[in-house]
Amino acid sequence: MPSPRSILRRVSFLHQLRFAPYAVTYGILTRLVRVKPARTLFLSDSRADYSGNIEFLRDEIRRQDPDAEIIGLFKRSMAHRRRVRDIFRLPWLAATAQTIVVDDYYPLIYSWKIRSESRLLQVWHAAGAFKRVGWSRDGLPGGPAKGSLAHKNYTDATVSSSAVRANYAEAYGIDIAKVKPLGVPRTDVFFDADFVANANREVRERYGISESTKIALYAPTFRGPGHLTAVFDYDCVDWDALTRDLGDDWVVMVKMHPFVKPLIVARPDVTSIIDVTADREITQLLMAADVLIADYSSTIFEFALLKRPIVFFCPDLEQYTAERDFYYPFEEYVTGPLVKDPAGLPDAIRSARYTGAEEAFRERFLGACDGHSSERIVRELILTPRETARPEAAAPGGGNIAPTRASGAMGLRLLVAGAARIGLNLAYLPLRVLPRRRKVVMISREHETVPEDFVDLEAAIRRADPSVKVVTLVRMVPPGYLAKLGYAVHMLEQLYHVATSRVLVIDTYAMVASLLRHGPGLTVIQIWHALGAFKKFGLSILDHPEGRDARLAAAMRMHRGYDMVLASGEACRAPYAEAFGVPASRIEIAPLPRVDRLVDPERVAATRTAIFDVHPHLRGKRIAVFAPTFRLDGSVAVDAVELAAAMRDAGIHLVVKLHPLMPRDFGPDVDTAAGFSTQELLQVADLFVTDYSSVLYEAAALGIPTYFLAPDLDEYIASRDFYLDYRHDLPGPIVRDSAQLIAAIAADEASAETAKAFADRWVQIPEGRAGSACADAVAQRVVSAASSSRKA
Repeated sequence: MPSPRSILRRVSFLHQLRFAPYAVTYGILTRLVRVKPARTLFLSDSRADYSGNIEFLRDEIRRQDPDAEIIGLFKRSMAHRRRVRDIFRLPWLAATAQTIVVDDYYPLIYSWKIRSESRLLQVWHAAGAFKRVGWSRDGLPGGPAKGSLAHKNYTDATVSSSAVRANYAEAYGIDIAKVKPLGVPRTDVFFDADFVANANREVRERYGISESTKIALYAPTFRGPGHLTAVFDYDCVDWDALTRDLGDDWVVMVKMHPFVKPLIVARPDVTSIIDVTADREITQLLMAADVLIADYSSTIFEFALLKRPIVFFCPDLEQYTAERDFYYPFEEYVTGPLVKDPAGLPDAIRSARYTGAEEAFRERFLGACDGHSSERIVRELILTPRETARPEAAAPGGGNIAPTRASGAMGLRLLVAGAARIGLNLAYLPLRVLPRRRKVVMISREHETVPEDFVDLEAAIRRADPSVKVVTLVRMVPPGYLAKLGYAVHMLEQLYHVATSRVLVIDTYAMVASLLRHGPGLTVIQIWHALGAFKKFGLSILDHPEGRDARLAAAMRMHRGYDMVLASGEACRAPYAEAFGVPASRIEIAPLPRVDRLVDPERVAATRTAIFDVHPHLRGKRIAVFAPTFRLDGSVAVDAVELAAAMRDAGIHLVVKLHPLMPRDFGPDVDTAAGFSTQELLQVADLFVTDYSSVLYEAAALGIPTYFLAPDLDEYIASRDFYLDYRHDLPGPIVRDSAQLIAAIAADEASAETAKAFADRWVQIPEGRAGSACADAVAQRVVSAASSSRKA
């Protein structure tokens, strides 16, 4: 009869219900507490303390940042009970951690929606891709229960080589862009000759083995679906016969998997074998072994780094393949003799040799392991704040979901708008008595996670004046009435911080900026989310097909109350004054902080490396990035499949990047370079193609030849229009179809010089510190306002 725990494990709903107190507590805390920079939380339900990958990462964090906060919550095994206090402590630490690191299955956290400021990083305890795990076992014994959320909320995962990224993406049920080939931390020491020699000596001294005696290490994996049902056939080997046939020149060590009993417990009568199962980590044991005896254990990958022979002992290969299976045909893993009959083990061990033919195996499965894995993972993931979301972003701006144009029940809409204005001001009124502090609050409903502009501006503010407190509140208005109730609670948090701050920074329309009566002491700064002034927006297009209804805009006090509006260039001054309804004197020239990322050589190099690491197929190709504008109906005016084919015939690789609110799957023939924004993809682009996206200003700043594919230009001008003369002011030719585009590209009708000249008019980068001039210029204005107790 199955145990209650095994039933619980098979029923996804009961499994989630069991951990509901942790999930609820975490969800509440993410709304109440802030992330602590450089706090790393290590979690494991299969180790009592720091060991394996976790130990290496902890030590590397201390080396790179001695002031970083490191916390570990461990449980010796899945079967051990968790402490009651962890119901609150664990969610609290997770909600405040910049990075949460796990190295194994950790079911408690899988129902959590990881907050946008944090990472949930999986550094799996095994290298390579051998036997199937996680969602790769879907439908097999021990696979995920129906409805399971296991693994799917990882924000990042690291693997041992580029070749296995797809395998781990499948295993975790996550996008392949989240899987980074940065290596395996615990393999670093395999490249340290002194460490290997010392480990060999220590193991031999610990177990009384002379230097002249050869060691055969048997390290089999468990059988069965999982830790609750794990078994091993201890009679598959005639232990005494094995040691007798090997003779005095050899000793045999056995390290059983932690899920099953040690050999000394299961077979106490076997005294000729050295049981080393009590050694939690296998690393030093591998370094002492002359030959590894393996079956389906991933230790074959680490041992391959030592360039020593492996014997594969697989008496149940057919059965194991049927029940568990492998990512690749088993013969592709076999780099030494394959033995199914235990009688053949002694001869196979004695004759096993490392031939050098295993190099291709090492490169395939361990290509990212070079002795610096820990360093890379800590630098690029653990100590680096999770950047602004990398959804399938197109232009960095683009407006929220469908505008609130009113048709039909206008009276009701105006009534709701009036009630919202009155309700917000009533809730805000008692908060106005609170003292204002030297605090800046940045609010956006334009993005799923903190935008790059806010990330870079906060860093610049801290550089300019560390005493100024910065609070960032980012959340999109969700669809559905019940979800909007949750957003209303979020707005109460906005009200408190606006009431107690001296500066409010927004990057789109915000009710707390325009609907509230603030009184003296608060400076409201609008840093619009798009560069330049391309297609018309805001008050410029009221009552247009793509704009808001003028009556509703008036009721919502659209874009009222700005003390300062920042624009990227002098040419933007008049358009922004019109769009925001402010005097031109309130427009100040200061490009968005993210422009620094476009022109900083170090960031550019890092972005290019990251893109090519994740998408190696882009290397060496002539790349065109196509970024169509956001449309209310989610449509794209161009056939992306046909365009990609035409580009391919012309020797150009097309990457299509849509706005995040336009999710579309064009199929396998259209590359979307998942995991990177349009702005990031520009760093590897040779050409840029758009219809009406304002990302053209980023492309121009980089000097990328730009082409305008606009089959519906007349209709778009009628419904939206532009601040510039679309037909005459653009830095490249206008074409109507793919054939015209290919012809224009072949004739080099767009140039880097024309793009740069266009950028000089619309994006004027200030003099200042290299790599942060734009952010510093904006921060200077913010800090100045925060240091004043009155409005300028």
